[in-house]
Amino acid sequence: MNRMTIQTHGMNKTYRHNYHLMPECGWMNDPNGFSYFNNEYHLFYQHYPHDTVWGPMHWAHAVSSDLIKWSHKKIALKPGRDYDRNGVFSGSGIQVGNEHWLFYTGHIDSQLDAVYDENFKKKPLPESQETIPYIRQVQCLAKSVDGVTYEKYENNPVISSKQVPAGIRVEDFRDPKVWICEGKFYMTVGAKSRENIGHVLFYTSTDGMKWEYLNQLSLGRKYGTVWECPDLFELDGKHVLLFSPQEKPRVGNRFENVHSTMALIGEFKYSTGEFKVESEQELDQGFDFYAPQSLLTTEGKRVIIAWMNMWERRYLLHELGHGWNGSMTLPRELSIKNGRLIQKPYHKIETYQKNGVELKDFSISGNYENTSLNGNSQRLDIQFEMKESNQFTIEFFRDTNEKLSFIFDKSKNEMVLDRSESEYAIENTGDKNDFTRSQLIDLTNPVHLTIFLDVSSIEIFVNDGEHVFTSLYFSKELSERILFQSQGATHINKLLKWELV
Repeated sequence: MNRMTIQTHGMNKTYRHNYHLMPECGWMNDPNGFSYFNNEYHLFYQHYPHDTVWGPMHWAHAVSSDLIKWSHKKIALKPGRDYDRNGVFSGSGIQVGNEHWLFYTGHIDSQLDAVYDENFKKKPLPESQETIPYIRQVQCLAKSVDGVTYEKYENNPVISSKQVPAGIRVEDFRDPKVWICEGKFYMTVGAKSRENIGHVLFYTSTDGMKWEYLNQLSLGRKYGTVWECPDLFELDGKHVLLFSPQEKPRVGNRFENVHSTMALIGEFKYSTGEFKVESEQELDQGFDFYAPQSLLTTEGKRVIIAWMNMWERRYLLHELGHGWNGSMTLPRELSIKNGRLIQKPYHKIETYQKNGVELKDFSISGNYENTSLNGNSQRLDIQFEMKESNQFTIEFFRDTNEKLSFIFDKSKNEMVLDRSESEYAIENTGDKNDFTRSQLIDLTNPVHLTIFLDVSSIEIFVNDGEHVFTSLYFSKELSERILFQSQGATHINKLLKWELV
C-alpha cells in the first residue's frame, strides 16, 4: 500500500502554476459549485487532503473577484453522514434568496470502509474486502448564509435511489447540476444504464428540496459508459449540454483520450425534459481536460473551468512526492459560431499581462530562436501562413532531451501535439505509447494561435477558439527555451508575447 506523501514530504513548488487554481496541498479533481454569491465567485473542487492521489472526496473551496486569482477558504464539505460516509462527490452551487445552496452526490462504497479509517486516512493494513461491494449514490443539499460555513440539509438525500428510473444503475448516479428557469428548479444528473450505456437524467422541483423525475437522454453505446458532470445552459439562442463520457471509443483523431468531454447543441424543452440534438463536438483536443462546469458571470458571459488532468494516468507529482496534485484550466468564455461551440480565454487574464514583445512580418526557414520569446509563464499570440512551407513546428521547454512539440503538417492538413520527449513522461496506464493528440485543420488558410504557458501546463487556442489543446508537461530540465522550425518558408504575420504573473 502506497503511504501518504503529504505527511512525509514538504511541499515542492517546482511545478506550481502562477495563474491557475491548484490545491493548497493534496489531491484535486472535478470543479464543483461554480457560482457567484456574496459579491465573489466561488469554485469548489473534489479534494482529498491526506494524499496526492484520489481518496474519500471532500469539497475544497476557493473564491475570486475575477476568476483568475483565487484564495482558499476552509474545506466546505466533508463525508461522514450515513448517505455520504465514503465521499462528497461532484455537484453544483446556486444562490437561492440570501443563501448559497450546494447540491452534491453522497457516495457510499463498502470497499472504501475497508481501506480508510474514520478520519478518511488509509489504514496501515486494509481489511479484507467482499467480492461485490455495496455502492449507492444519492443527491444531497447543503446550505450557507455566509458563503463559508455550509450545513447539510436535515432531510437529505433530496433524491434517493428510489427516484432513479428503471434500468439506471443506482451505483452510477452522480454529479447534479442545478439551475433555475422561470422560478422553477431543474437538475441534470450523470448516469449509466445496466447495459453500461451513458445517460443524463433530468429532474424538476418547485422548491429545490423535493424533486420529481422528468426525462432522460442517451445516444447509445458508441457514446461511452457513464456520462459524468453534465451541465445544461442557454447560449446564443440555443441550449448546450456538456458532459464527460467515460470510455467513449475513438473516432479518427477525435476522442483520443480514454475519457472525453463533449458538447451537444440543440433545443431543450422544459415542459417535457426532451433534448433535441442538432450538433455534437469534442470540447478539447489535448490530453488534460475533464469535467468542465459553467457559470454566468456578472457581465453576462458564459464561462467554463475544467479539471486540467485526466484519469488513468501516471501522476508524476505523486510519484515525486511534491505534496500536491491537480489544477484547473483557465476560465474560458463560450459562444456559438456556425453551429459549433467556440472557447476563448476569459478576458480578465489580460489584466495580468506585462512586458509585451511584438515581432511582425518575417519568415522562418529552418530553425529560429529569439531569446525574448523564451519563458514558462506567458502568453504568445502567433499569426502565420504556410503558403511556401510543408511543416511548421513550435517546441516548448526545449532542451537536450526534452521538448513539447506542436506540429503543423500541410500534407495531411493536420496539427499534432506531441509530449513524448520528456524525462518525466506522463504515461497512460492502459497504453504506454500514448503521447500525441491531433486534429484536422485547413493549412491553406492563415492560422492564429493563442498559447498560455504556466510552468507545467500549456493551453493552445487555435483560430480564435475553434479548437483547444490542453496539456500538462513536467520538464525535468526546467528549460524555458522556445524553438521554431520550418520546412520551407513559413511567414509570420505577427508574433506577440506577454509575461503573466
